[in-house]
Amino acid sequence: MEVQIFVKGKKDPLVYKGDRIDILDFKMDDVDYKQVRYFNFKKGMSKSEFVQENLIKKIVTNKK
Repeated sequence: MEVQIFVKGKKDPLVYKGDRIDILDFKMDDVDYKQVRYFNFKKGMSKSEFVQENLIKKIVTNKK
């Protein structure tokens, strides 16, 4: 699975790849974020990143 997040001010999207990807709404200090959690079960890897919601132009999901 692959998720591309297009962000204002950047030409190329942020790309996340993994067996499972979760995108959650998160609010901290009155700022809205999207939390991207991605897992790779074969490697035993799990990572999480926050992207400010007001910077996101588009989210594209590709299931491979």
